[in-house]
Amino acid sequence: MRKIWGLLFTLLGIICAFNVTTTVKADGDYQIEKYHAQADIQKNGDIELTQRIEYKFQGDFHGVYYNQNIEGIKGATTPEISIQDGQRITPLTQGDLGQEDTFKVTKTDKYMRLKVYHSVKDRNLTFIYKYRLLGAITNYTDTAELNWKMIGGGWDKTLHNVVLTVNLPQTNVTKLQAWTHGPSDGYTSVSHKKGQVVMKLAKLPAHEIVETHMIFPTSVTATNQNVINKKHKAKVLAQEKQLVLNANASRRRKKLIYRALMIFGTIVVLLIYIIRFYNFHKNSGNKHTIPTPLHHYFDEPDFLPSLTKVILNRTDKADSLSLTADLLVEVGQRRMKIDKVKKTYEITALVPPVNPFFKYLIEDIGDGTKVSLKQIKRSTKGNRHSSPKLSKQFEKWSKTAAKGRDKYLDMNNLNIVKDFQLAAISTTIIVFLMWIISIIFDKNILISGGLMLIFVAIFWTIFAVVQKKVTPYTDLGEEEVNKIRAFKRMLKDIDDIKMAEVGDLILWEQFLPYAVVFGVSDKVIKALKVNFSVEQLDNSMVIPYYIGAHSFINSSSSGFQASFGNAITGGSGSSSSVSGGSGGFSGGSSGGFGGGSGGGAF
Repeated sequence: MRKIWGLLFTLLGIICAFNVTTTVKADGDYQIEKYHAQADIQKNGDIELTQRIEYKFQGDFHGVYYNQNIEGIKGATTPEISIQDGQRITPLTQGDLGQEDTFKVTKTDKYMRLKVYHSVKDRNLTFIYKYRLLGAITNYTDTAELNWKMIGGGWDKTLHNVVLTVNLPQTNVTKLQAWTHGPSDGYTSVSHKKGQVVMKLAKLPAHEIVETHMIFPTSVTATNQNVINKKHKAKVLAQEKQLVLNANASRRRKKLIYRALMIFGTIVVLLIYIIRFYNFHKNSGNKHTIPTPLHHYFDEPDFLPSLTKVILNRTDKADSLSLTADLLVEVGQRRMKIDKVKKTYEITALVPPVNPFFKYLIEDIGDGTKVSLKQIKRSTKGNRHSSPKLSKQFEKWSKTAAKGRDKYLDMNNLNIVKDFQLAAISTTIIVFLMWIISIIFDKNILISGGLMLIFVAIFWTIFAVVQKKVTPYTDLGEEEVNKIRAFKRMLKDIDDIKMAEVGDLILWEQFLPYAVVFGVSDKVIKALKVNFSVEQLDNSMVIPYYIGAHSFINSSSSGFQASFGNAITGGSGSSSSVSGGSGGFSGGSSGGFGGGSGGGAF
């Protein structure tokens, strides 16, 4: 029994220890708002380093970690770590159990790994690390050298507001020279009077480094024991000169590539519009008489809903919604009827259908008299010949329904307008790609974005002017589309119109299919309920199809309007219709230590 209890307690202890020491995964995201580091070089060649890293936590976190790469130097001392929350600074104690407000230190020959345990949620905190890097300076016979990646490539997040300061142990160091390697938008300031080098960078992308390479007289670090008895200064100067030359050559190449891409994009845009305006000069379109716009029109169009929509939208074929509207015309003229049968709808031909597509649905898919939506859907999932045949029949109808549009649409003028629309679309894409290229080449995102918007506005203004100047309709088309627009406007403004004064229910029965194709059937149905009595509506042969328990027209996904369109287009697959002084950073690396340093949060 004692053995059993002993085993249980042992297992419990292991579980508790595991839960204490195992890192719990964070729930959220974080950002490094500031990365400030001050390195005070000592007379003996060590560096007293203070890092202030401000995190912005969004979510729940259990702490942070930092890995200091010490390969290439003599090691590092155990750090002092504290947390600044506003004005309050809390020192932490070292421990190995992962307790709150403690930190754990793990050292190898290459790294000093720091893990800070401090729970935090949705706030900013600054973690302060203080420790000494041993033997970081090397004294040669003609110069002392610091070659150090102050920020290594071990960060998974972008660092913002980076300020790195290196202070020599004395001032007025006239022979101080410093170079910085990292992103080209950084800046280095060298103060001989202060004996100080300051490096600044607005942001440092993840996994990139900032390396400082400094030389100064050996008298600055007179007690340094890390001595190599040979000359080194000329080698450093030659190395940095080559890095600067490489960086300048890289910048020039980058600038040339950027300019070439911008010039190429500009030439393409100019060529597109030169060709467009040349063609427009040769063919500026046919002139047509524009009638006085009508506000409201109370007579239905002289065409089926499908052709009405084709003319209004200037398309070359009809869509599935137009097919629904044409079917409702058949219902209104008592040639077909629609019934809700259980969970599907059934279309019945009261007279032999004339419309080839309705004839195909009734006779080929249905039983010769009627067809259900369930049968139509099933036909698209049946044998491998059914779906293509339905698709082909629908495509044939959609083009047939648009026949006669040439009488109302001026195809020459339409092509002119379409050419300018295509020009606006293509040049917008080109300018957008040019903007993306500008971002890739580190150009100001706001300035380049503003220029992009200006050019895009110009392209679409040209299109709008041409569209207004070149009418897409013939003289007859202008007259008809003026009526169609006014008729559509009347249906949209139905709430302000007394329907009974416009006409009786028989007239509104004829209007309803057009309300469907214009997408305003819900508004018209609602107005019918307000303007006519229940008795009047019930006595209609058609209105009950739209209103009440047996209605089949509504905007829901289960209504006939949506179901019929989905059944048809389910077969067709569509609805048819981018030197040693102050100055910028140079690229490359001088081979400094500390390259793997980095950190994060957990």
